[in-house]
Amino acid sequence: FSGPRRTPSLSLRNSSVRETGRRRMQNLTELENMTIGGIGGLVEVTVMQSTNYWKNARQQGLPFSLDPRVTYRGYPSNCLNVVSVTVWQFAANGFIKKMITGGKQREFTAAEEIGAALGAGMSSAFICSPLELIMVQQQRKGASLASTIGSITNSGLINWGRGLWMTAMREGVYTAGYLGVTPVIRSEVSSRFPTWNEELCRIIASICGGAISCYLSHPTDTIKTCLQGDVERKRFTNHASTASALYKEGGIAAFYRGAPWRLFRQIGGMFLMDKIRVTVSPLLFPHRF
Repeated sequence: FSGPRRTPSLSLRNSSVRETGRRRMQNLTELENMTIGGIGGLVEVTVMQSTNYWKNARQQGLPFSLDPRVTYRGYPSNCLNVVSVTVWQFAANGFIKKMITGGKQREFTAAEEIGAALGAGMSSAFICSPLELIMVQQQRKGASLASTIGSITNSGLINWGRGLWMTAMREGVYTAGYLGVTPVIRSEVSSRFPTWNEELCRIIASICGGAISCYLSHPTDTIKTCLQGDVERKRFTNHASTASALYKEGGIAAFYRGAPWRLFRQIGGMFLMDKIRVTVSPLLFPHRF
């Protein structure tokens, strides 16, 4: 007598519930997606702000600090940046997905999930880049928000576009990671190992998604940070000269300065974003589930 076989049926039921929830995420409107994105962005930047400073400091050769008065420089502008950009990315991702399906409910292929997220991320650069420029300048010089905005403007309006294209490339890959690769891997791991705890599947997916997006996009992030940290153009004048200066200084490794801090932030950020998206959506919008 082997006893009742409850585990397989429970596993199948859990897997079915996860897939149903994933499909019903498609029911969220753009405004509802924006709400979830805003909550996720605020939580992520509040928890992970110090890692952003440490990454930027390493890229620009600034001293390491554990003082929160230093590591949280630019926090308000970074909150505005991450919240507004995440709101945009969630809404754009949902919009692109609806364009792909024509409004019909069906499972997305991995390529569709990642492609929609890539497009959403790249389109957010026009919001993200100027706000990151403010944050980088504040971290570097310690000035107030108003003073920093005035300083950038006085040095030439063209400076508001510093690092825009590198930001678009970085955000495309990063968003493909947290809205595409991470959910795809989590779903795949969950379906292959239905008895595994969902949080374990999420941790595995976040590590994979964070590592992939970090190391694919970090060279563009390093070039972007150097450009935005030097609005006076004393050392880094344009994309080509910045890449050349970095390579002469340290070879390929120079493009990966600060990568461990960014990897840590991205793994944590992707875990938080995925957790909030899956958990908070049904709580705020139960009529969609």
